[in-house]
Amino acid sequence: MDGAKEIVSAILSLKADLDQRHGENIMSQSVTDKKVVEIQRGVDELRRAFPDGDWDGHRRYHEAVIKRMEARAQFYRDLSGHLIKGGAWALIVFLAWASWQAIKAKVNS
Repeated sequence: MDGAKEIVSAILSLKADLDQRHGENIMSQSVTDKKVVEIQRGVDELRRAFPDGDWDGHRRYHEAVIKRMEARAQFYRDLSGHLIKGGAWALIVFLAWASWQAIKAKVNS
């Protein structure tokens, strides 16, 4: 009969261990479920950020805005380059004219 008592004791010990693990799994599952609900809420809020749920249209809009900003930046780079070139040529022409006037003044005096 001692063998039967040991088997019953071992089974009860295993049952207690399984009960404890089951309780831990239930708690873990509960925490996971709460996190999933929280994540789902966040995704739902994110979806509301897009007009009519149009994710692709939202992306295309931002791509168009970025292209427009890049085009504007390129325009101002080109404009400043042309202004610098034009200003340099104006300075050269002015210096040539001023030199010519100075030479004429020396020759005439």
